[in-house]
Amino acid sequence: MNKYRFLKLFYFCFSLGTGAFQFLNLFYVDFGLNSVEISVLFAVGPMVMVVAQPLWGMLTDYLNSPKITLLIMILGAATTALWFPITINFEHLLILNIIYFFFHSAIPPIADVTAISIIGSRKDFGKIRLWGSIGYAVGVVAIGRLLDIFGLDIMFVLHSSLIVFALILALQLPVQTAKKKQFHLKKVIRLFYNPAFSLFLIFSFFLHLPVHANNSFYAVYLQDLGASISLVGIALLIKSILEVPFFSMSKKLMSVFTFPILLTSVAFFYGLRWLVLGISDNLDTLVWSQILLSLSYSIHYFVAVAYVDELTPIKYRATGQTIYWAVALGLAGIIGNLIAGWLLRFIEINQMYQLATAVSFTSIFLLWIKRKTKQED
Repeated sequence: MNKYRFLKLFYFCFSLGTGAFQFLNLFYVDFGLNSVEISVLFAVGPMVMVVAQPLWGMLTDYLNSPKITLLIMILGAATTALWFPITINFEHLLILNIIYFFFHSAIPPIADVTAISIIGSRKDFGKIRLWGSIGYAVGVVAIGRLLDIFGLDIMFVLHSSLIVFALILALQLPVQTAKKKQFHLKKVIRLFYNPAFSLFLIFSFFLHLPVHANNSFYAVYLQDLGASISLVGIALLIKSILEVPFFSMSKKLMSVFTFPILLTSVAFFYGLRWLVLGISDNLDTLVWSQILLSLSYSIHYFVAVAYVDELTPIKYRATGQTIYWAVALGLAGIIGNLIAGWLLRFIEINQMYQLATAVSFTSIFLLWIKRKTKQED
């Protein structure tokens, strides 16, 4: 089996396991937690991510062996997940969430930078990553059906089994082993001295604020307008399935357009999507607006991974990816949800989306600030 098949299977199996874990909120409700306790548990992930991801990235660059860090992270996450169904109170679940996200949060960025190093071309990354979207879609549908039949507790066994199988595949990847790099913390700090990298992080932070708010309140908005749970599920499935063709276009898009132009289009399509949600109350329109989210998310994902790979020195690429994830998914996740929760005390959800439109469109200016880019090998 060649390296491309191993990578595709890795992303498929890992994302299949991630799809299985998307029903965690139902487990919390069945466990008897109230809305405040559930909110606290979901807030833990982004908070841990801000610290854990850069640490794992620096460790990977220091050891120069992503297989070692992937082994530790996946086994740690899989083992921790198995303890969820036998916990007895909220405090135990809180501790388990902290441990779980400490191990799990940095797996995707470490896997991404490893995949790029193996395939040797940033432009081909999207064609590999699309198998993650396929796996996630299959996981949400197929595993959701299994949970209906066998109960929610089996989710944790399925999740752990699938990510461990993904680990077995990862260990077969032809990653070149090497001695430890000369890793210097001062050079990690100097990544922020690169204006292009710093501006990209700021752009990603602002762009992700409404993304995280949407992740938390999109389903609520649909249900407020009379959508059934099944319709909400269809909307989420549309997003996952339609990512596949957009990921497959990655090589062609990156061959024709520059990174700033592609990121500008991402911000534009995000803004257009929030605008639709802000001015329309037609359920069919709101559900099919997921096409815009699929387009913007998939292009943003493969462009961001490739752009960070280009902007960071080769010795610090895992660190660069995890810093990006910590800012875009961790810090922006915490602040985006806090702002959204505060705003919704005073305004309606559709008005929140109108503000999100302005944030997305305004973030475009950050991409076109004149700067001199300095890179180190």
